[in-house]
Amino acid sequence: MSTPEPLRTPRSGASSIRAFLVQAGATMAAQVSLLAALLFYFGWKRNQAFSGYLGYSESQLNSSAQRYVLSSIAALFDPLLIVAGVALLWRIADPLLVRLSTDRERLRSRVCSGLVSCLVVVPVCTWAFLRLSPRWWELGLPASLTVGVLLACWAGALWARTQAGGENRPPTQDEDETEGQRAPGPAWLTWSASLAVYVLGLVVILLFWTAGTFAEIQGRGAAKSLVAHLGDTTSVTVFSDKDLRLYGAPGVRPTVFDSPGAYRYRYEGLKLVAYSDGKLFLIPSGWTFDHPEVIVLPEQAGIRVEYVYP
Repeated sequence: MSTPEPLRTPRSGASSIRAFLVQAGATMAAQVSLLAALLFYFGWKRNQAFSGYLGYSESQLNSSAQRYVLSSIAALFDPLLIVAGVALLWRIADPLLVRLSTDRERLRSRVCSGLVSCLVVVPVCTWAFLRLSPRWWELGLPASLTVGVLLACWAGALWARTQAGGENRPPTQDEDETEGQRAPGPAWLTWSASLAVYVLGLVVILLFWTAGTFAEIQGRGAAKSLVAHLGDTTSVTVFSDKDLRLYGAPGVRPTVFDSPGAYRYRYEGLKLVAYSDGKLFLIPSGWTFDHPEVIVLPEQAGIRVEYVYP
């Protein structure tokens, strides 16, 4: 008579590793999704500001999500480098402040109060500093609010983690006796968890606001740089078998050939802005902000395009 085999219980080590991998994967997926959304939004706002300055609609380009993301990466190197540096400093300062503030009520109160006051101090100081350059206030406002909210959240986290006695102090006998009489979960923990959801939503909104404003400034700056250096931009010469009537565009030099040939008309003095969905977006070499003009030339039979690099 055989004896029944004992039930096998899963190893606690394997379960903990599996739970860690699931949690790490979920955290990484959330961060990557947020980063991808920020890159897409930044690229869309940047291209929209760029095209709006030159005088055409971004929707005419019919750009893909990949193009928006790729156009945002180069412009975000400096901001991402700054964010990475700040995150590194926070990673160094956080455990130091936790160790110094634990069981030191006066220092704990001063540090947390100072961080909470940044919610007002940072925007006010930014406003006072940017009075010399008001055009940057549109970026300074969302950026300062984002920094203030993040510092205030850090203060709340420090306050909860550096309570008198803290987690490093072993429980006393009286605390052990009353441990069983306590509620399953402390009320402040549930309140903090629900508050964290709202704060996270606020931080995400502020991040998108800041990224969108910076993208608009960067897009307008790129358009101004293009107009200021049109001589260094790729030139386009268009040959056509029909008259395209581009005589009124400033800087465009039309030529009509009397000799027989495939193309009778030639138009010089055009600059390439973008190519998308089978259409060339061109501006005349004499483009001005007072008289913005963009020529949209679809690829079709009877037209030949030559690119001339400076």
